[in-house]
Amino acid sequence: MSAAQKSDQTEPFRQGFVGYANVDGRQWRVLVRLRLEDEAWWRGRLWFCEAGGTEVWDKEELLGRSPEELLRQARALPTAELVRRFQESYDERRRYFALRALVDDFVEAARGLNRVAVRAGVDGAYGLGTTRELDRLQRQMQFLVAGMRQVAGKEGRAT
Repeated sequence: MSAAQKSDQTEPFRQGFVGYANVDGRQWRVLVRLRLEDEAWWRGRLWFCEAGGTEVWDKEELLGRSPEELLRQARALPTAELVRRFQESYDERRRYFALRALVDDFVEAARGLNRVAVRAGVDGAYGLGTTRELDRLQRQMQFLVAGMRQVAGKEGRAT
């Protein structure tokens, strides 16, 4: 089975429990969110959440050859390092969630566009199915860009 076929069968994101961090009298559950990148490397980011619903994403990434390796790395971080990462990330939390969601969708569409083009071959001899998929992804990206202006500078999740 080729690496491309394996990545098609792998869910895009995974997460694993790391532990708890107590900061300023609040208990934060720490998870690591993992994603396969470049069909060979896994990237992970710590995710802190508390009972009230507040979420904080770590600004730093972990990198490894497997989800298990990333989870081991995250669980091996000392408590002081978890608190440091939390505090640095908490101070820089995003406020423009709607715009960020569109940017994330755009990046995902760009990755899809690249995947389709690479799988079709570098010579550019695309079949009808590939051409349609590239056109669909391009339209999706144009739609997302058009929507960005409507949410730029607006705080919160709703537009």
